[in-house]
Amino acid sequence: MHLVLTLATLCISTAYAADPTAPVVAGESTVTTDVVIAADAATVRAALSDPISASRLSGDVLDAKVVGKDGDCTLVQVTTRGLSSPLLYVTRRCPTADGFRETLVQTDDFDSQSSSWKLASVAGGTQVTLQVRSEPRLPIPQRLINAAVGSSAVQTLKNLVQRVTGR
Repeated sequence: MHLVLTLATLCISTAYAADPTAPVVAGESTVTTDVVIAADAATVRAALSDPISASRLSGDVLDAKVVGKDGDCTLVQVTTRGLSSPLLYVTRRCPTADGFRETLVQTDDFDSQSSSWKLASVAGGTQVTLQVRSEPRLPIPQRLINAAVGSSAVQTLKNLVQRVTGR
């Protein structure tokens, strides 16, 4: 019995300490990473439910504010770090059956910007997948943008793990 409890504790501790996967780039500008958090999907969803709080999981977000509603969706104005000056855009953040989806509504700084959070119950907790498509209008190669987006996505998931588990 003690061995079973020790193995269960080890599995839970490993899930708490899990790091996000290395970012994967698909197509020209879509970056995906995921992590398993030792918490149920409802707890993780609650941690992501406030659009301002969720935006601030990213260290690249300088400011975020709600600027309106569109049915069940929230319009959020986001200011992020840019190459020489901050980048500004408005997204429509909507709940989905398995998480949240954000799509670009208005900007002068991006050709494309969207993200999705997908939550799936798995053994040991909830798998959280963060997918970001970002094409800012910056004079640098997309591969470098993808690398920066991937690094930011990994840190965002680490911050989510911290928020949900306290570790």
